[in-house]
Amino acid sequence: NVRLALLERGQDRYRIYCTPCHSELGDGRGMIVQRGFPSPPSYHSDRLRQAPVQHFYDVITNGHGVMYSFADRVRPPDRWAIAAYIRALQRSQMATSSDINSHQWRELQ
Repeated sequence: NVRLALLERGQDRYRIYCTPCHSELGDGRGMIVQRGFPSPPSYHSDRLRQAPVQHFYDVITNGHGVMYSFADRVRPPDRWAIAAYIRALQRSQMATSSDINSHQWRELQ
């Protein structure tokens, strides 16, 4: 599955390049922040949930605020993979029980 492979690659690259500041959850409370560096915005804010995926690609490419550019570290296809993973991460943190159909609930019980 191409989509799954993209998300897995995005998760892998996200864990390497993004979690130090953004954390595994994307809440902006990574280990660097816990050591006194400025906190990046949470990916779960309304502003970033509504931002187009292109925004994340552009920030990885060009940097933003105190975040420097990762253009020389992260290849363009991996930037798209990270951006896709961020979107999936946002959705995962906003999931509700209605996102799982009744068949899936029976499987979980």
